[in-house]
Amino acid sequence: MRYIILPLLILGFLSGCSPTDTLDRPIQKEKITIETSNGNYIIQAISNDIIKISFEDSLIKSSDVYAPVLNQSIQMEVSETDSIITAKTEKIKLVINKSPFKASYFTIDGKLKMTTKGVTRFGDSLATSFTLRPEESIYGTGFRAIPMNRRGHSFLAYNKPQYAYGEGATELNYSIPHWMSSNDYMMLIDNPSKAFFDIGKSQNDKLVYSSYKGNMSFYFINGNSFKELIGNYTALTGKQPLPPLWAMGNFQSRFGYKNQNEAETILNKSIKAGYSTDAIILDIYWFGPEIEDGKMGDLNWDLSLWPQPKQMISNFKDKGVKTVLITEPFFTKKSRNYEYLSKNGLLAYDKNGSTYDLPNFYFGNGGILDIFNPEAKKWMWNEYKRLKEYGVDGWWVDLGEPETHPDSILHKTGMGYEVHGIYGHEWAKMMSEGFAKDYPDERLFLLARAGFAGTQRYGLIPWSGDVGRNWSGLKPQPSIMLSMGLSGIGYMHSDAGGFTFVEKGDPELYTRWVQFATFTPIFRPHADNSAPAEPVMWNNEVQNNVKPFVDLRYKMLPYNYTLAWENATTGMPLARPMFVEYPEVSDTLNNQYMWGKNLLVAPILNPGVSSRKVYLPEGNWYNFWNNEKYKGGQWVEIPVTMENIPVFVKSGSILPTTDLIHSTDIYKTDTVNIHYYYDQTSSSQNIFFDDGKSRGSLENNQYQVVSISTTGDNDKITFNYETKGEGYKGNPESRVYKIIVHGLDSNPVRLTEEYKWNAEDSTLEFYDTLEEGKTITIRK
Repeated sequence: MRYIILPLLILGFLSGCSPTDTLDRPIQKEKITIETSNGNYIIQAISNDIIKISFEDSLIKSSDVYAPVLNQSIQMEVSETDSIITAKTEKIKLVINKSPFKASYFTIDGKLKMTTKGVTRFGDSLATSFTLRPEESIYGTGFRAIPMNRRGHSFLAYNKPQYAYGEGATELNYSIPHWMSSNDYMMLIDNPSKAFFDIGKSQNDKLVYSSYKGNMSFYFINGNSFKELIGNYTALTGKQPLPPLWAMGNFQSRFGYKNQNEAETILNKSIKAGYSTDAIILDIYWFGPEIEDGKMGDLNWDLSLWPQPKQMISNFKDKGVKTVLITEPFFTKKSRNYEYLSKNGLLAYDKNGSTYDLPNFYFGNGGILDIFNPEAKKWMWNEYKRLKEYGVDGWWVDLGEPETHPDSILHKTGMGYEVHGIYGHEWAKMMSEGFAKDYPDERLFLLARAGFAGTQRYGLIPWSGDVGRNWSGLKPQPSIMLSMGLSGIGYMHSDAGGFTFVEKGDPELYTRWVQFATFTPIFRPHADNSAPAEPVMWNNEVQNNVKPFVDLRYKMLPYNYTLAWENATTGMPLARPMFVEYPEVSDTLNNQYMWGKNLLVAPILNPGVSSRKVYLPEGNWYNFWNNEKYKGGQWVEIPVTMENIPVFVKSGSILPTTDLIHSTDIYKTDTVNIHYYYDQTSSSQNIFFDDGKSRGSLENNQYQVVSISTTGDNDKITFNYETKGEGYKGNPESRVYKIIVHGLDSNPVRLTEEYKWNAEDSTLEFYDTLEEGKTITIRK
């Protein structure tokens, strides 16, 4: 889509004034155009916190908009001298040196955030640079197995799989041309073409961005805090819609179940062993018995191995288990669809207009769908609709970087290197728009490993690719998840246990990975056939250490689903770097993080560990497992066993939980457990409830948010309660809250409700319905 520039609105000045005329007093404009010998710069304010600068010259054929969803302009206050143009919004002052072009971004009160030079062309390549302060840290840029602070690194910005990767890998499946600075700004470059970042590596005081052709549109995003920046960025690029409630549960998955009997047998074994389960994922064997049999692209059940797919899926549903089916963008020549797609021009093509042959593709020679061709997109969506009639509830799009995608391949909208970065983005858009049209009451579940800036608005849930099943694979997973969250991608997670590259399974590694995965957006153990993926397939010792964490995942459902609601409404990721919640904390803490605002998680990322150092920010903290209290503002060393990892609760936190359930299908919200961790401060917690499945619950106000607040002092604790939202189908008329107060020094002297005092762990339990506006006071 071509970006449309709105007309100039000039107040108090001649309507025919050129943008480059000298102005003796400020005027109001929606657009500034600066002509230089290298090209033109078009400047707009998208909002009071966002400035867009686009570069155009004779070789840039368009200024398409890919990442942003906020498509508007507001007026700027513009003043000009012979050499300088100053443009102001309510929050930003932009000072532009005309020749040579240079743009400096200030807050409205004069704090310099960043300066960038003009775009320089070197043949088909474009480059520009951005200043870096000596102490400045740079985060973001997508999925990379390196520390969150990217300064001192250089790497390709290009979606690229790396099999069995580990710590230190920089070029992986999901690149995002976006970064966040510790100097309280963000920059988004809306360019899907192949590009390169040099972040203070060659020149310590410069971030250099270069691109092979591409679209050089820059969005400067201002904010006073990391949280405000994330909110402004997701206002620009879109927020992730609520996933279905079942996405917060346990996924049973492997590469892969080779037939119906195997899938049914292992699922039944898992359920019989007491593992709560919400989904089973079927990998490539649903359409063929062998990896290299040429069946990729058939999109049809192999009935010799899966004789009753519809009945099988129905039986899974009866157990509370949804079915997720894999598809890929590739169609091998042996597949039943290749000839039709090739004949009708629905596959990507070569310079002669013939289907581009991918001769060395691992799964067999063939082609790739031209997702940028509307007819190809229509055909593919109809295939999804056909498969959905079997009862499929979720979709997995694999190899969507795309994995094999030569630069010279042609698509409807450009060459391979030009559109590579948005191939997965466009696929997710097709899925999102298709669901909105044909299944308007249903939420999309889309698992995929590649996208672009802004793909979160289409509901894409990414995972961290084919990670090595070793400690080097596990170590970078927290920073991968956290970095993606800073770029709007709040559901990044990993194949729990690791995917590949082992001769046999490592019980300790598997246990630690699953324990970590409990506190990640999606809980999905997955692996190739070199070691078991499902917990139930391990020995009793491993299961004894892992199953309590699967149970905990379900008990945490009210808290976790509320995090999903926060992400959908504010853009805040579910897992957050320490410095987002505590700006004074160092950004070198890549191996501990906040799960929401209340829980600090410190996964075990090395073998043979008997203790773990954890930094606790200022304030007081509780050990999640035993209620032991710690003073913050210091490092503490915590003993660990194979049964646990360090998890802390911020003092004053209110943690909603539920009793153990075997599937989210039977999740009832008429009874909620409220864990309050006593502190002599005020605190509050929202708890989000809806039906867990309706697509428009937020837009249609079909939900309920319960807000519980507390105040504590030396002699009493007070609870207050209020609700908002119109409710939803199935909303209980009233709720019973089991309130557990942690950290009291002694049995309270007075409480109007009947209560139970547990002296061993200093907890107080009582039940109440907490009607609207009710106050409960506990006298200590």
